[in-house]
Amino acid sequence: MAVVKSLADGHIKLTMLASAPADPDAITAAEIAAGTDISSWVLFSNYKLGPTGSSTIDEKSLAVAGNFQALDASNYEGSITLFRYYVDSTGLPDVTGDATFAALKTKGTTVHLVERESYKLSTAAMATGDEYSYFEAITDDPKRVDMKGYVKREIPLAIQNAALNKVIVAS
Repeated sequence: MAVVKSLADGHIKLTMLASAPADPDAITAAEIAAGTDISSWVLFSNYKLGPTGSSTIDEKSLAVAGNFQALDASNYEGSITLFRYYVDSTGLPDVTGDATFAALKTKGTTVHLVERESYKLSTAAMATGDEYSYFEAITDDPKRVDMKGYVKREIPLAIQNAALNKVIVAS
C-alpha cells in the first residue's frame, strides 16, 4: 500500500442532503445515498466551505504580563457558484439540469451539505468509512459573478452548524 498526497482537483465531492442528518457527527451511508451529488454543478475556482478561524477573547489573569487570548466561537464561511443549465430548443431553465440552482435560489433556504475531500475521485460514491465535513447553511440571494464563460450564480451561505473531519457510519 502506497501512501500518497492528493490534489484537490477532481477529488472534492459535494452532496446536498434531502434533510438534516439525525446526527451530523455520524452521518450514515443511507443518509448520504439519499442525497444529491452536486459536485458537477459547483464552480471550483471560488468554492468556499469551511472554517475561517475562531474568534478570540482577552482572558489573562492579573499576574500575566502582555496580551493573552483564548479561542472562542468557531467561525465559518460558505459560498458556492452554480452553473445554470438551459434547454437549447426553448432557452428556458432545464428542470433536471438546473435543479440544484432551483433548490437554492431563494434567500433563506436551509441546505445540508456534506463534503468529502480525499484521494478518491469526486465521481466515486461516498461510502462507510469515508471522512467528511458537514455544513448546515442558509442561502442568501444569488449574485451575478463575472460575465465570462458560462452563465452562473454565486450563492453566499451563512453557516449555522458544522461537523468537521467525521467518518461516515454504516446504516
